[in-house]
Amino acid sequence: MIRKTNKETIAPYLIDASNHPRGNAEEVLIPETVEELIEFLKKDSRPITIAGAGTGLTASRIPSEGVVISLEKFNEIGSIVNNEIWIGPAATLLQLQNHLKNTRLFYPPNPTEWNATIGGTLATNASGSRSYKFGVTRDFVSAVDCILVDGRRVLIERGHKISKPLLMDDGSEITFPEITYSSPDCKNAAGYFVKKEMDWLDLFIGSDGTLAIFSKVCLRLIVKPDKFLSGILFFEEENHCWELTRQIKSNSLVLPCSLEYFDRYSLLMLKEKYPNIPMHAKAALFFEEDVIDKKTYNIKLEKWIEFLTNKKVLLNDSWFAHDEKDVFAFHEFRHQIPILVNEKNSKDKREKIGTDMAVSDGYFDEMMRYYESTLSATGVPYVIFGHIGDNHLHINLLPDSSQKSLAFSIYDALAKKIFSWNGTVSAEHGIGKKKKRYFYQMVGRNNIEDLKKIKNTLDPQQRLGRGNIF
Repeated sequence: MIRKTNKETIAPYLIDASNHPRGNAEEVLIPETVEELIEFLKKDSRPITIAGAGTGLTASRIPSEGVVISLEKFNEIGSIVNNEIWIGPAATLLQLQNHLKNTRLFYPPNPTEWNATIGGTLATNASGSRSYKFGVTRDFVSAVDCILVDGRRVLIERGHKISKPLLMDDGSEITFPEITYSSPDCKNAAGYFVKKEMDWLDLFIGSDGTLAIFSKVCLRLIVKPDKFLSGILFFEEENHCWELTRQIKSNSLVLPCSLEYFDRYSLLMLKEKYPNIPMHAKAALFFEEDVIDKKTYNIKLEKWIEFLTNKKVLLNDSWFAHDEKDVFAFHEFRHQIPILVNEKNSKDKREKIGTDMAVSDGYFDEMMRYYESTLSATGVPYVIFGHIGDNHLHINLLPDSSQKSLAFSIYDALAKKIFSWNGTVSAEHGIGKKKKRYFYQMVGRNNIEDLKKIKNTLDPQQRLGRGNIF
């Protein structure tokens, strides 16, 4: 066990990408084996925060007290067996993708930050641009080897329903509590996932580091597409992009795996790095379709051109990928906007004020109109981008020092409206320490008590991930 106790060595573990105020911890512990970790958990009773890579945006890994446990030594990547792979929680998405590069297999979840750890993506049920077709992290986890805060260990496999108890390694059992809460019917990463007859596995994925420690994860892989067909479409008006999105989602001619939106202010910010963005463009849509057999690539491209013709798209000014280099470049284009926003926040010493809300398909039109009318009237700078195919957009407010209170009141108004549509305050980043107040508004007091029953069942002393969610 490696122990870090002085301020200089602890400091990097007390921050993350949220720009939330620095945390506090007595020490940082880095176990080198599962046995070391279990031994420590059985003997120590202090609060514990698990440290991932620090790429999270909700301050989940920032400790408020106690000790930090970093699993950075648990980064092994195993062999592929039956299209599955066991991987350590500290291995990063980039390491996994590099490991798979020369195979015929593919791991679809692609959050913006490829330096995120696998354990961190499980903790938040991360997704990324390809979630529109392929789904989220939860859809690709087959099993987890995890340890409760008291040192008990359990292997949880897909298909093990909450109607049957968890059998721990010491012979004890854990029974899922009787509750009435159910998670919203949209893309959601807020609090614990709860559905009737769900797998235990689904509860632990997205639990924000509050229920157990992942020591090893088994991921499901799928056959890698031969190619990706992708493009960036530009529009003279933002609502033209919304209209095309509706048409894409309701047709069967084109079948994208990604649909990503950029509003006018996102394009203005991106012009710093991409001066070739059309001057008259007020919105953009990044689309991508997976092509299983490269022989069908040209047929699919022709279908896209046919579909887009006579739509309100600046077709001659739009960009289409010609090779893998272009596909990569378009993903870089998509990923640049959150990077630029975070850089601007850091430069202006501003805590990130960004939404992660989503609604079901039936509220898409109302959501887009409400966002546009509400934000344009405030005078607070903002950008809107993200997963429009999932009705899941990121609004980043960029207030100057005199507008900070106004920015938070705008956030309050947006959240209230989303909740009136049975939406979620977090579709992919989790709740952590930053969004607890909104989460309580979203689910209500009775449901919070239900969710606390789950927490108390697995961590009765409230030691793990203290300050996250509750």
